[in-house]
Amino acid sequence: MPSSADRTELSGRSAGHTPGHTPGSPGPGGPAERSPAPAQAPPAAVSQARSGGPVPAPDGANWPATAALACGILGGAVITIPAGLLLAVLGFRRICQGRRGRVRCWAAVILSLAWAGAAGYLVPHLIRAADPGCVTYKNTALTAYNQVAADVSSGAGRARLAQDLAAAIVTVSEARSDTRSAAASRPLAALAAELRTMRGDVQAGRMVPRQLLLSLNRETRTADAACGTVRL
Repeated sequence: MPSSADRTELSGRSAGHTPGHTPGSPGPGGPAERSPAPAQAPPAAVSQARSGGPVPAPDGANWPATAALACGILGGAVITIPAGLLLAVLGFRRICQGRRGRVRCWAAVILSLAWAGAAGYLVPHLIRAADPGCVTYKNTALTAYNQVAADVSSGAGRARLAQDLAAAIVTVSEARSDTRSAAASRPLAALAAELRTMRGDVQAGRMVPRQLLLSLNRETRTADAACGTVRL
């Protein structure tokens, strides 16, 4: 049985605890633990933050610019023209806030204005072309008149020319009675009257005056314009 002198006394300190050393602190001669370094911002963001300027958002963040460009491309639908211009204005406002999309906004404005110009030119022609008398003129009367012109150019016989003139007079008169447009009514009435004069000359065996032929061509051009015919 060992004596009391051989017994090791347990101290109040925990095992492995060194005086003057607290957990988590570097021990004598040991390397000190370093706290993680803070994440550094990109140089461009740091410089803009110091100068107080706005930091650009990603390119896709300016959704009004993208929507304006889509409306500009689809401007043929007419209703998308004002939408494209409005969205372009919103896109420019976001550009002033530091976002991208300037090219998209300008492209949308140019396309919308181009579509607006085309619509401003074509819509009145389409409205005039929808007149019932103009529809009759283009579908039947103009075809009959062109046949008369072909007879004159080819030197057709008087009987054939008189027959085609009668058909042209009937169809042009129908177009004149169907029209609701004063602008189309006058040239159609004049065209029918001059065709009757020409038929009288042909039936009487007289030479058709050149001035009458020129007047017929002039009245057909006026009727075309009144009925919204687009000549490219």
